[in-house]
This record gives sequence, C-alpha cells and structure tokens, in this order.
Amino acid sequence: MKTKKAGKWIRGYIMCVTGCGSWERFMNMCRYHGIDIWNIKREDTVCFCIQKKSFKEIIPIAGKTGVRPHIYKKRGFPFLLRSIFANWTFYAGFAMFFLFLSVLSSFVWEIRYTGQNSYSRETLSKTVEQMDIYPGMRRSRLDCDAIEKQIRQVHPDISWVSAEEKGSVLQISIKEGKKTIVHDAQAKASHLVALQDGVVEDIVVNRGTVAVKKGQKVKKGDILIRGIVPVTDDNSEVVENIPVAAKGKVTLLVREETRESIPVEHKVKEYSGKEITVYHFVLGNIRFSLKNPFKQLDNSLKYDIINSVCADRTIHPLSLSLHIQKTQYREYQWKKERYTEQGLKKKGMQLYQKMFVTPDGQQKEMTEHEAVMKKLGADQWLLQAVISYRSHEMGTRPVTKDEINVKKPDGGQDGETG
Repeated sequence: MKTKKAGKWIRGYIMCVTGCGSWERFMNMCRYHGIDIWNIKREDTVCFCIQKKSFKEIIPIAGKTGVRPHIYKKRGFPFLLRSIFANWTFYAGFAMFFLFLSVLSSFVWEIRYTGQNSYSRETLSKTVEQMDIYPGMRRSRLDCDAIEKQIRQVHPDISWVSAEEKGSVLQISIKEGKKTIVHDAQAKASHLVALQDGVVEDIVVNRGTVAVKKGQKVKKGDILIRGIVPVTDDNSEVVENIPVAAKGKVTLLVREETRESIPVEHKVKEYSGKEITVYHFVLGNIRFSLKNPFKQLDNSLKYDIINSVCADRTIHPLSLSLHIQKTQYREYQWKKERYTEQGLKKKGMQLYQKMFVTPDGQQKEMTEHEAVMKKLGADQWLLQAVISYRSHEMGTRPVTKDEINVKKPDGGQDGETG
C-alpha cells in the first residue's frame, strides 16, 4: 500500500468506513487496483485519507466488500477556494480591513511634543511645519535625524532633541538648556530695594555697595544694595560716584500675620444638571458654530462657562488652519448652606495654606507657622495665623542724579564754584 507523509496539504477527502463487511479486504482491493490510501486510523470506525479523483473508484469495491464509506472531511486548496467564494463578503471585508490598516499606518497622523517649558506647542509646530513635516504625510518621508538637527539650529538654547516614530505618531522630545543671562553694559543704574518688611538674614553683593547689615530690620522700599560705587583719593575722600546696575542676593526673614473672619452661613452653587454644548469652528477665514437647536440659553439664569480646545492644527497639503473650540454652559443657582464644625476647620485650613504660596504660585520657604480658629459667635469664626519665611525677592529703583553727585565738605558739589 502506498503511503504519503502525514500532514501534507492534499486535494482529497478524509473518509470513514463502516458496515458489516471486511474493511481489511476493502483495503487490500484498493491496493490491488492502485488506489492511494494513507493515515489509516482504527477506532470505532476506520478512517483514512484518499484523493478526490479516487473517490468514484472505491464505490464498486465498497459494494463487493460490504462496507459503507462516507466523507468525514474535505481537505485541500480547491475546497478552501470554494468556501471562500461561498462566503466572499466575509473574506472581502477581512481583506479590506488589513488593506486599510496597511495604508493608514503608512502615514503620520499626530505630532506630539514633550519636555518643553518656555517653548509653546505652537512655536515648535511652526518650526516643524517649515521643514515640511505635518500630520498626514507619508512615514517614508520622515528623517528623524534631520528633524533633530534642524530644531537645534533654529533654537540654540534647546540642549537635547529626540524625534522618534511610534506607530503613526511622531514623538518629539526636547530638553531646554539653562539660559545664559547677558548683562548689558549700558544697563540703567539702579538700586536693589526690599519689596516687603523683614529682617536681613544674609547678603551677598556682586555689583554695587552694601546698604544694610545682617540682623538689620528693613521696611518695604528700603535700599538693600546701592547702585553706586564710590571712588576715593589718598585721603579716603570720595571724589566720584560711579552709577551701576546693582546686583546681588539678599535673604530676608519675613513675618506675616492675618486675621480673617469666616461666616458660618455661605453660598454654594447648586447645578440643575442642564448643560448646553456649543462647538465653534474656524476654518481659514470661515467661522461658524454648531449647537443643539432644542437647547437654548435663558439669559435670566446663571451658567458656568467652560471652554476647551478640541483641535488647533493646519490641514496639509491644503495649508488650511482648523480651530475647534468646545464651550459648555452648566446651569446653576446659588443656595445658602451652613458650615459644620468640620467644614469650618477645612475652610480655615484652605485659607491658611494660601499663605504658604506666593502670588505667582511658588511655594514659600517656611521657617515658622502657627494658626488658631476661634468662635466669635453663633454665625462667625475667626482665623488667626502667623507665618515666617525666607524671601529672596527684590525690586529695583533708578539711581538719581543727586545721589551720583559728590557732596563737598563745604556743602558744594563737583563742578560748582563759590
């Protein structure tokens, strides 16, 4: 009996033989007539593989041997092809999915920027667009090394740039170097003055002359470092005052006290749940808005207005700018409530912690702090707080002509005659 390697991709059937006849005699007759049979397995029935062209040849042999063969499985490329044609919509959709996936993944659909601090996304986008890099371009045209080199050339204070493809996203990461402060030789002469009351803890003068000492109390507006450098003669008498832009570092210990009343009854916003959303589109010079016509604003009511930018980019290759802004109007009304004792403590803590932060959002360098909440009556509490912190902030004040002129012992000045 001829055999073939198991698992070969064949064009034929897998058949089962049942019946009361002799399957051994059936096999022998198939071999005698030159019919290929392989992968013979015997369990409750006898299963074997046979070619499609031999199917009709075994019918008379089965009749002589008293067995009944039937097809268990059809196997081979022609049968697979027939199945594909019978279910062409499924296979066509499957092929189209991979085709679209392959085509769309060959384009850059988004450019992301990370690591920037002083540079805005719009500034970096303009630099990249000048290199003909934009969302919608083919990935095969990307040259990440050229992008990195060009950004460093346009912005020399960027110390490190990385351009990397991540799927259909171009990720541009930057690291900004420390900016070198260039002092203008022609800078206007000025003093460094205190911006608040405090006690001098430390002072370092780089340019100018010191005006205060460690441990000295100063008030807001007092000169800390003078923008005048005196020139003396052999008798240690001042013969000339040179005006300069004072420079240095002064640390002040500042003490702040606050007394703030907190009413027990207060107003809170109660949202009705009604919300209206309006989309504003700016396409080139064309402006229009889209909103639900069934939801209208009532001018007699109050709304929280929340604006967010959904898209702000340039459509290539048309070079057409697109800006989409989403505006949400959330309806609310004021409602009177009374603080619980726990709520009063939380409100006092919020007011107290605001003292730890400067107006520009920086954390103060605290040295001491203390706060007390007192009940003034049934409807009012009082927050008393004291904080001490280090301040390095200083202001400037121009040097006047009178300060530059050298006063003589007899009351005269340089350049004057009696």
